[in-house]
Amino acid sequence: MKKLISAIALFCCLYNCTAQTDSTKKQLDTTTYSKVDIEAAFPGGREGWRTFLQKNILYPSRAIQNKIQGTVVLQFVVCNDGTVCDIQALSGPQELQEAAITLLKKTPKWNAAVVMGKDVRSYHKQSIIYRLGP
Repeated sequence: MKKLISAIALFCCLYNCTAQTDSTKKQLDTTTYSKVDIEAAFPGGREGWRTFLQKNILYPSRAIQNKIQGTVVLQFVVCNDGTVCDIQALSGPQELQEAAITLLKKTPKWNAAVVMGKDVRSYHKQSIIYRLGP
């Protein structure tokens, strides 16, 4: 009988330890939102984006040789911590799409979108315009 009571007591103790551990773990929200309270934004806003582009944009030599210009629209996810992932080119000249994706991968962390006061993953679209000089 003592063994049975000891086994039950041990089981209860182990169960409580496990339950406490599970309840204290933070659940990582992996939901990616389309609608948010505050949109994700590049640090420094439009002016910060313009400065980043001026310093980092590269025009592919093949596109220059073939006089290809246009707008590449990228869709991507801005994660809770501001990193950018899941980048896809939705439109634009094929010769410019890879350059635009490479450029976006170089961006610093963005300001994450906010839902109900919490930073969340969100979809974002960004256009990058490639124009050859006059």
